Amino acid sequence: MDKKRILNVPDPEPSSGVVAVDTGKVRKAEDVALVDKVLTAKKNRNPWKVISLLVEAWAKRSTGDFNAFKIHMKDLRETRKDSRFGTTPDKDMDRRMILAFPQALMYMIRSVYKAEELPMDRTFYREFAKRFRFFQVPDKI
Repeated sequence: MDKKRILNVPDPEPSSGVVAVDTGKVRKAEDVALVDKVLTAKKNRNPWKVISLLVEAWAKRSTGDFNAFKIHMKDLRETRKDSRFGTTPDKDMDRRMILAFPQALMYMIRSVYKAEELPMDRTFYREFAKRFRFFQVPDKI
């Protein structure tokens, strides 16, 4: 987002901190600040710094989803046959669940990084689970 294109608009409620963008969409000042932080962090070529900012923003902005996700994670951990490795029996074999990944967070990451820039493959998900233990289902990866 080009900083020159952002126009400050008088706010009817001084506490809401709303700014208007020239496309006609109204954005909160904190959202614009987040975009600036994310784009600055992306220039440093460290995707984990950017992802950390996005995880923090996801947890802060969608508290209802975050609280529901916490309950979901607790349930996933409790219902695994082997909580240490996250395995659970399936029809013909045991299945191992390593990570639960919220869809909204994935969309946030994908809005910053295209698939060519940041492949979300097995290596990515394992590293994500190590860095952000909250999303990790088993005790041990």
